[in-house]
Amino acid sequence: MVDESTPKDTDAVNDSGTPPETPEQVDIPETESAQQSEVADASEGLSQTVPESDDSASVDTQLEELREAVLRAKADAQNIQRRAERDVENAHKYAIERFVKELLPVLDSMDRALELAETIDGFDAAALEGTQMTHKLLLDAVAKFGVVRVDPVGEPFDPQMHQAMTMVPSAEHAPNTVMRVMQKGYQLHDRLVRAAMVVVTKSP
Repeated sequence: MVDESTPKDTDAVNDSGTPPETPEQVDIPETESAQQSEVADASEGLSQTVPESDDSASVDTQLEELREAVLRAKADAQNIQRRAERDVENAHKYAIERFVKELLPVLDSMDRALELAETIDGFDAAALEGTQMTHKLLLDAVAKFGVVRVDPVGEPFDPQMHQAMTMVPSAEHAPNTVMRVMQKGYQLHDRLVRAAMVVVTKSP
């Protein structure tokens, strides 16, 4: 006998020959998941392509500061080098300044000896000539090292080079003219070692 309580369609198949679809076998549409994936990819790509303006401005500022610092350091190095070269040049150029100052009394003594010999009547001519030659040799020797005499008779008074000891009225000379040199001055190259002591004229 056939058990009528048993469902007749337990092992039945549909007309197409395939078993009926169960809830577990139903395919879920992938449209929503695909859209969500595309949105996520698009947002990620957008975040990578959008420039970070604040960071770029900060990097440009740092580069500009570094460039200015390098330029300042280079300029400072050049200034230090030029200063060092100038100091070395001056050290060689004015190395004998102290020696020249010690030599000035000798030159002054020679000047006074010549003035005295030229004013004394009957002074030995050979001795006078020898003194003049010695004086000239001494001046030529110091001139080779850049020592120059300051003997401004008849020149305009220059307070940078001359020291006025007195002023006398004179109708023969223009005012502020060096009429007489009481003590000659000297300079080493372009540096004044000692100013000339002079008498300056003024209006009568």
